[in-house]
Amino acid sequence: MTTLVFEYMVEEMRPVVTCEKPAFRRLIKDLSGITENISLPDRQVMLKELKLKYLSYNAILTKLISDHTFVCTTADIWSCNNKSYLRMTCHFINENTYDRSPYVLGCRRIKGSHTYDNIAEIINEITQTYKINNSKISHTVTDNASNFGKAFRIFSSQFAIPIHSNSTNNGQEINWFDSGDSCSDNSDDEVEVEIIIIDSILNSECYNNDHNLPEHMTCTAHTLNLIATVDTSKMSNLSYNKISTATFKKLNSFWNLLSRSTVASDKVEDVCNCKFPVPIITRWNSMFFAAKKVVSYKDKLVSTYDELKLSKLTLCEWSFLEEYCTVMEPLAISLDKLQNEKTCFLGYIIPTIIALRLKLLNLTSLVYCRPLSLLIVKSLEKRFPFVFDLEHLKSKAYILSTISHPKFKLNCIPIRFMPVCKTLFLSECNSLNLSSNNLDSNVEPVDNDDDGFYNILNENNSEPFSSTSTNVANVQALSYLDSKEKELNILNSYPIVKNIFLKYNTTLPSSAPVERLFSCGSQILTPRHNRLGDKTFEMLLCCRCFLINNNDRQQ
Repeated sequence: MTTLVFEYMVEEMRPVVTCEKPAFRRLIKDLSGITENISLPDRQVMLKELKLKYLSYNAILTKLISDHTFVCTTADIWSCNNKSYLRMTCHFINENTYDRSPYVLGCRRIKGSHTYDNIAEIINEITQTYKINNSKISHTVTDNASNFGKAFRIFSSQFAIPIHSNSTNNGQEINWFDSGDSCSDNSDDEVEVEIIIIDSILNSECYNNDHNLPEHMTCTAHTLNLIATVDTSKMSNLSYNKISTATFKKLNSFWNLLSRSTVASDKVEDVCNCKFPVPIITRWNSMFFAAKKVVSYKDKLVSTYDELKLSKLTLCEWSFLEEYCTVMEPLAISLDKLQNEKTCFLGYIIPTIIALRLKLLNLTSLVYCRPLSLLIVKSLEKRFPFVFDLEHLKSKAYILSTISHPKFKLNCIPIRFMPVCKTLFLSECNSLNLSSNNLDSNVEPVDNDDDGFYNILNENNSEPFSSTSTNVANVQALSYLDSKEKELNILNSYPIVKNIFLKYNTTLPSSAPVERLFSCGSQILTPRHNRLGDKTFEMLLCCRCFLINNNDRQQ
């Protein structure tokens, strides 16, 4: 009976006191068919059970992490009902099936400002809870927020260089940290290079040698969102702005009416036999899908606008809207691909961004939205310099993750960068020249999302490689590049390449998994359930994740 009550409370994320409420007790007795007067567990029993399950989850996850060579973590901050939390998840890849397993690491309360040192402290606390060494973490993926960026610039060894420098600032030695991606949501100009005085950091009270963070990577999906929102809002083309403003003004009137009036919503549903989604500010994709739905029901909506007494779109505005969807669709597809938690890897970033750019450049017959497509192309080149210049300092992880993925190899590498990338791959193979193991190759491939999106990439970039080298790593790497197989299980025949794949592709291209936890939290921390203690909330969340993962494995 205790197990039944516990599982229900964890699934519904209920406060511990729920088990003592008469209505809840009657519900449990009715569901279990109990007719006798059997006492149900009280809050003390349930709290003890929760702590035991949480400790069990902690021990199991710590063991799982220790058994894997690499893990990827994601982090984000979320606020609700005047409370702020930093949540972290971890993911690792099964070395036999290549399935990605997600787990919740923690959800810690942040009190005070979301400063970089507070963030670093909590990230360290969470990773130390599960005894995760930074060398095991391939990357920690976050959004582009400046506080996360600064935390990793200060405390991650990724950006560390010797303190002694030839550059000086008013006689003081300075340290230049690689600024990485643009870390501000509203960054529109050149990336700021922050000058940090080493002496001031080492002598400051806020500096803590225990704040050692792993390597950092910003969320690619969030960067694409910034392109779709911030960058496109700065369009300078007057003719585009004029027709865009007029079109979306009429569409917003339509969407607002549907969300306010049930009569209008019923009329539209009677005519079109469907509901029309209303865009949400926080999700750019919702604007695209809402506009696309309107275009798909163009003929029926023309007559409906008269009944609703709304201003109808002109022929030019309909043409503009169709072109807008044509331009934005590749961006929306790219965003969906990179947010796929189970089948997307870091190696998808270079092919996806290059394919997106090529698809936009190939839209040459546009009349109204040509400036939009060119602006997106320009923004892609600005925000992803490490993709279009593969000699960039940040390109290494992206190059190796792409080449080590059998779906892509060298096929999506531009010809001018082919020698550099091939040399880098061979060098990495030599540095990771491990003894080959006999691995089971009877596994099901997970990479089955070939919908033609990447067909635009030139698959004839690479020529067959031949080598007379007796070096095991070189022979294995060149044999892998020559193979025509695109399924992940081919990696079992190339242990060295497989090790590179696991090292770099364990990293997620997006922080979407940790953001998905927030949707759960927003349903939990309502004013009615706001009494959940911070520690109880974290334990319930971790236990809920454990139950869901167990159910998924059993199915």
